Amino acid sequence: MSRIALAMLAAALLLSGAPYFAVAQQAPTAEEKPKAYANYEELFEDFQKSRNVLLTRYERLREKERIEPAELEAVENEMRALDRQYAAALRAYIDGHADAKDVMSARFELAVTWSRLPDSLDRAIATADEFLEKHPDSELVADARFLKAQTLFQIAGRESDCVAAIEAFIEKHADRAEIPAVRVMRVRALLFLDRVDDAKRSLKVLLDSSDVKKDEEAREFLQAQLDNLGWIGRELPDFDLPMVGGGKASRADFAGKPLILIVYDSTSSACLGELPFIQQAHKKFGEKLGIFGISVNESRTAFEQWLERNKEKIAFKNAWIDREAENTLTRKLDVSLIPFNVLVNGDGKIYRYDVRSDDMLRYAELLAK
Repeated sequence: MSRIALAMLAAALLLSGAPYFAVAQQAPTAEEKPKAYANYEELFEDFQKSRNVLLTRYERLREKERIEPAELEAVENEMRALDRQYAAALRAYIDGHADAKDVMSARFELAVTWSRLPDSLDRAIATADEFLEKHPDSELVADARFLKAQTLFQIAGRESDCVAAIEAFIEKHADRAEIPAVRVMRVRALLFLDRVDDAKRSLKVLLDSSDVKKDEEAREFLQAQLDNLGWIGRELPDFDLPMVGGGKASRADFAGKPLILIVYDSTSSACLGELPFIQQAHKKFGEKLGIFGISVNESRTAFEQWLERNKEKIAFKNAWIDREAENTLTRKLDVSLIPFNVLVNGDGKIYRYDVRSDDMLRYAELLAK
């Protein structure tokens, strides 16, 4: 994959809520006094050994055909606990070695570490700002600004600050390889601000850039994003589907109420990884918006059996569609890859098309208002 396509894919993965950010966390508890280190390299290597063990476990889980969300959550929680210890050790080292030559690296690493913890994002931004203030001539300045923009994106309600940080990065570091990824991030932030036309214009600027014109993968990626925005504002196609367990569901059943429509396959690990976000949305916003699942399992019987085993978790309406049949709702929506989320506003118009994970939860919160 090309450099540009890789950069944009990385941004898309980050901004769609990679599993590491998936589970809400308790406030950090008091830690024991951090171990003293003679230098940053010693500190880094000490923690990296433990991190490598956890990352190996995590990757092996992700490679499994079927993943239990609780398994991933357990490893993610261990990662976060390690990061909190690491951050405490870094902070202690910085405070105790203000004049050390390697304190710059430690301060940058601290900002990176806080950015991995959902309940410490404000600390990450403050540490990035601290880095930029104390090390304005560092070769890591661009990385610190990039980290700040990424972290701001993660905080609902700070999208305007995120756009400002992105524009500062673009202005000051126009030659950086991350520019395409940063521009994709800007598009996502603009969409959270409901500035759809600005998002479209930003994508068109990217498509017209000289680098992208030379890169077929990048063009395809960006064109797909632009095509997705073209669905916004369209009427959700009508449907009348028999639900698993009896009864029928139609578009009229959700009239006047926002809707999350998810297309999934219960035998797909990617789909199972998406379901916790749908369940969170149902738990948090179930009274204010509807959720409707469409299974495209190859076997209807197998799906019904899976649904029976998981009926306490899957507490929303579900239908089954033959993935090979013509003129179905999935065909009308041009669903090609799953899991696939469509958000619909109370007027029955598509609000967002092909949305993933944390993005979906944030859009759901906006719709539920």
